[in-house]
Amino acid sequence: MSKPVHAKAPDGRDDPRCDSRTGGLYLDEQHSLKAAEALRVLVRSWRFIRPHRTLVAVKLLIALASLPIFLATPWPLKIIIDNVIDGRPLEGALRRLLFPLAGDDRLLLLALVVGLLFLSALLVGTLGSRPEGVDTQVTSSGLDQAGITSNQVNNGWSLFSGLLGLVEVWVTLVLTQRLNQTVRTTVYERFLHTPLRLFADQKIGDAVFRVMYDSAAIGEVLYSGVISPAMSITMICLVIAVLWRQFESEPLIPVLACSALPAVAITSIVFGRRLRDQSQLMREQGSAVMAAFEERVAQVQLIKAFGQEAREIGTVDTESRGSFHATLKILVVVLAMLLLVIPALGLLAGVGVYHLMSQVIANRITLGDVTLLAAYGMMLARPMIALGWVWTWLQAPIAGMRRINSVLDNLPEESESKQDRQLAERVREIEFKDVSVAYVADAPVLDHISLRFVTGELAGIAGPSGAGKSTLVNCIPQFVEPRTGEILINGIDLRALSLLELRKRIAPVFQEEALFADTIAENIRYGFPDATAAAIQRAAEMAGAAEFIERLPERYLTMLGRRGTRLSAGQKQRVAIARALLRNPDVLILDEPMAPLDPAAENSLLRVLRQLANKCIVIVVAHRAETLNACDRVHLINEGKLSASGTHAELREGCPAYRSYLADEGVV
Repeated sequence: MSKPVHAKAPDGRDDPRCDSRTGGLYLDEQHSLKAAEALRVLVRSWRFIRPHRTLVAVKLLIALASLPIFLATPWPLKIIIDNVIDGRPLEGALRRLLFPLAGDDRLLLLALVVGLLFLSALLVGTLGSRPEGVDTQVTSSGLDQAGITSNQVNNGWSLFSGLLGLVEVWVTLVLTQRLNQTVRTTVYERFLHTPLRLFADQKIGDAVFRVMYDSAAIGEVLYSGVISPAMSITMICLVIAVLWRQFESEPLIPVLACSALPAVAITSIVFGRRLRDQSQLMREQGSAVMAAFEERVAQVQLIKAFGQEAREIGTVDTESRGSFHATLKILVVVLAMLLLVIPALGLLAGVGVYHLMSQVIANRITLGDVTLLAAYGMMLARPMIALGWVWTWLQAPIAGMRRINSVLDNLPEESESKQDRQLAERVREIEFKDVSVAYVADAPVLDHISLRFVTGELAGIAGPSGAGKSTLVNCIPQFVEPRTGEILINGIDLRALSLLELRKRIAPVFQEEALFADTIAENIRYGFPDATAAAIQRAAEMAGAAEFIERLPERYLTMLGRRGTRLSAGQKQRVAIARALLRNPDVLILDEPMAPLDPAAENSLLRVLRQLANKCIVIVVAHRAETLNACDRVHLINEGKLSASGTHAELREGCPAYRSYLADEGVV
């Protein structure tokens, strides 16, 4: 595996979450897991299975209950060969069970045995067959991790396939879906609760891959790591007990069958680490494909504008080929294992067949005994092989669960206040006291900022691009945490307040506004799900959006495309402003809201903001002189420092830095 590349954390130190291959967050994925570490990954997976332990127990009990039925499956063929065809008399337990029903009539005995076979097939399916897959998978999953795990999400197995099998099929599918849902929602919740600063290092495609595809590993952990070994051990004990009771003079067959376990297990252990590393790489390559595709779809307009379609198709194709080749490599490892195991198993089977036939020739056993011994030999060999392969089967899900654990271990949750204080009244004052913010050491974005925002005052934030304006307003809803200083809400330290309660009081309009692929009405009511149609319409009118919405064929029920692409930039901004106004916030923050608006829409919005400022705190980050002139107070931020505060007119008259800023913006 490639050597990790270290990056710097916001404080300048080497950050264990930063590395070039995983978007700067998952350095601990870059070393090859030892066997003990892999076992710890499996043990930690139990936290996802534990909530469903009742359903797991039901599944396990149903599976174990099927084993005695399978133990009886070889006997009908022995009866047909020895007692029906050869005419041998029934002996032992068979005579006590069947002679009262069939007597010496061989045809009646045949009919009785066939009837029992039919009934068992009706109830539990074709007995003696290997476990069947229970899934909704497509015909071909494809040679990539996404295709493989798309099927694993719905995958399980069942020993029953008849009428009784319907119960197990239902339990299996419900259990598999619930397991995947538990992992998916846990990881998704962590992504949503992660501080925004870390998303700069997180590729969206990688996050989606972990949620959608790595989560499928939990089902394989349960079925291959818990249920399959339990079933195998139970079956081995039952078969050995039957063979010891029925053929204690024929020990070679169980000995040969048991020899399959070390033959497979040794190979599994030898190749285990290589399989684990290759499974990890395969998932990383699959994640890279999704990340590359997602990023290019998001920038499709840019790609078309610069005529780079062929180049970007080649980029995605290269990533896709990398994923394909990673899968081929793991298949080569598996094939190498089979080349070692199959000859050994074939040799054991050959020795067993030779021994049985020699015993028949010597008249020590019957042909019916041969079928019985061969069947039980297979029944014993299969769980032996399954136990031997357990470690091999678990390597791929270990890689998947490692990536899941990596998210939960490395992505911190937003710090919720331990005091969890509630605000008894509306927010009337926000005060920054000596606040500094830095993403990289010795390069503060905000440097000792002290200022106040109050209700009744329309506040403007001005300054050149990159001066720290957006960072300043992002400190209020705690999207960004100050390194030093404090922010007071009504005189209470921001960090002492409930984060959820705080954000309910604030409505932001972001500089790069995003809308969901939903109706206009649903986008407006996003922050207030219970809003009525009348309230939505009033908010749209205040934001200047009602006019263009009413002209649309379906008006407020118009479906928007991805990120609102069916609307112009100005229309999207007005819908976003309506969404903020509908919330009736204590604090309204608008980051460059006027940029996409025409002068008429800007003047209309400024009148609305002027009215809103009488009952809530309104903060506008702006460049336009018209917007700044409408503000009661303007705070000039330059190179991370508060250079001046005052009205637009006062700053133009008495602040050279402000005049220089306006001149640079071309608005003087």
